[in-house]
Amino acid sequence: MKRGLKYDFSLLALLLIPVGVSLNVVGYQLSTILKLPVFIDQIGTMLVSMIAGPWIGLLTGLLGNVVSGMLNPIAIAFGFVSMSIGFVSGFFSRWKMYTNIIGLLIAVFILTIVSAFTAAIVTVFLFGGVTGAGTDLVTAVFLATGRELWNSVLSTNLISGTVNTVLNLAISWLIVRRIPNRFLVKLNYGEQYIKKGVLSHG
Repeated sequence: MKRGLKYDFSLLALLLIPVGVSLNVVGYQLSTILKLPVFIDQIGTMLVSMIAGPWIGLLTGLLGNVVSGMLNPIAIAFGFVSMSIGFVSGFFSRWKMYTNIIGLLIAVFILTIVSAFTAAIVTVFLFGGVTGAGTDLVTAVFLATGRELWNSVLSTNLISGTVNTVLNLAISWLIVRRIPNRFLVKLNYGEQYIKKGVLSHG
């Protein structure tokens, strides 16, 4: 299948966006209401990016934050973070990094760096380091040790970001593995996740 900006926006791929957005919003609300020190609001973004590519992943991330922002305006500011995650994750899928353990480990590492730096930039420059999330407690601990604000926020995001990435990616990957092969084969990035032996019989 042809891939790229011109080809990724198929009707089936577009229909995945509301599903991804819904998963993101539910995860964000759970993280916010329960004041969790981690966020499970990128499941939909990663899931869609894995089977529909970087551009659909980017759009899913943005729309997820816009919808969440209707309930909590802070979420809109972090749309850039979600867009970055969806975009990078989509390219990892294009490069088939989610089909082997080495690729998955590399993806976790890079996605953690991407999410941590983008989130730190938004947190520091738009909110002065405080967003009202559970991670603020971790930042306060770093500040109490004498670290500067940027270092404290970045350290917090690297720690929480690692857990966030592992959780979101693991759940997304497990969901993809449960998607029927007859559906995966219709998507530009789905064929690599088809269970062995299916194509030879079809």
